[in-house]
Amino acid sequence: MAEIDPYTVLGVSRTAMRTDIARAYRALARRHHPDAGAPQSAEMARINEAWHILSDVNRRARWDRLHAQPTVAGPHWSPAERVAGPMRRPPPRPAAPPSALDSGWAAAIVVLGALVLVGGVMVALSLAAAPTDDRIRFADPEITFLRPPDWVVAAGDPDDPPAHRVVAHLVTFGLDGDQLCTSFGTVCPLARDDIPSGEASIVVTAYEGATPPVPDPVVSRPFGLDADAMIDGKPAAFEQQVVDERTTLLWWQLSPPGFPERWIEISAVVRGLSLDQADVIAEIDALLETVELPG
Repeated sequence: MAEIDPYTVLGVSRTAMRTDIARAYRALARRHHPDAGAPQSAEMARINEAWHILSDVNRRARWDRLHAQPTVAGPHWSPAERVAGPMRRPPPRPAAPPSALDSGWAAAIVVLGALVLVGGVMVALSLAAAPTDDRIRFADPEITFLRPPDWVVAAGDPDDPPAHRVVAHLVTFGLDGDQLCTSFGTVCPLARDDIPSGEASIVVTAYEGATPPVPDPVVSRPFGLDADAMIDGKPAAFEQQVVDERTTLLWWQLSPPGFPERWIEISAVVRGLSLDQADVIAEIDALLETVELPG
C-alpha cells in the first residue's frame, strides 16, 4: 500500500485530540465499511491504516517526526522600478561620532539574540505540532495501562485473596461506578444485556499459585499487539468466541515475570453489530498496547 497522510485520510488536524480522531474514524468506517453496505474498495484499508498510525501515541509521534512540514518561505519582493530623470546628489552628511554599536561585541550580542529568538520559535512550533495524549493512567502493583478519559473504571477490592482477584473493571460507556465488578465475592450487577450496542465491558484479573489455562491451539492476538514489548518475550494466549450476532467474548492471557506462578487475564464482552464491535475492539487494542507488567 502506498504511504498515506493519516491526517488527510481521516480529515483531522495535526493537533487533533485522540477522541476527535476516534470519532472521525468511526464516521468514515460507517460510510466505507462493507458491513455498512459499502462496496469493496481500497478506501477502507486506507482508513484503517490511518487509524493504526494515529491511535497510538508512539506511532503518531514517529510519523510526525518523519513527515515534519517544511517552513514556508516568505514572499519575494522585487525593488521598485527606477524613475528616469536627472539625479540630484544629496549634500554630504557629517560623520557620526563612534558608538558602542560599532564594536564587535555589539554584533555578537545581536547575532546571539537572533539565535535565541529563532530557537524559541522552533521549540514553540514543535510543542504545538506534538501529538497530545489525553488518556488516563491506571496503576496497580500487577499492571498499568492508559485508558480513554470517557471510560469508567473501578479498581478491584484490595482485600481479595491474591490467588484470584479483580484488578479493575472498565466499561466504555457512562455508568455508575457502583455497578462495576470489584470482587469475586459479590455478584456483579452489570448483566451482558445491559451493555449498549458498540460498547464493551472489560475485566482485568490477577491469578497466583495455579496452572494457567491455555487454549488449544494458541492463536495469534488480533490488531498487531506486540508481545515482546509487553510481556518480556513470552507469548500471550488469546481466544475469541462469537456468542451470537451481537455479542463477542475476547480473552487475553498476559504473562508477566514470574509466569506461570502468576499471570494476568483480560476478558471483554463486546456488544453490537460487527462494524460497531470492530470500532470498540480497536479501542481495546490501543489500551493493550500501553500495558506494562512490573517485575
